[in-house]
Amino acid sequence: MKTFMEEYGVIVVAAIVIMIIVVAATPLGNSIKAGIIEAVGKLTTALGTTASVVG
Repeated sequence: MKTFMEEYGVIVVAAIVIMIIVVAATPLGNSIKAGIIEAVGKLTTALGTTASVVG
């Protein structure tokens, strides 16, 4: 067991850290997505109410 931990301990710790980052990033990603959707919606509304440009 000692040899196993010496050989693969870093890999196990790295896998745990990656899992924690992925789990934490999911709600953060959802809030960023909601913010982007809201900003695009506001921009679309603002562009729809401005004077039309004929080119």
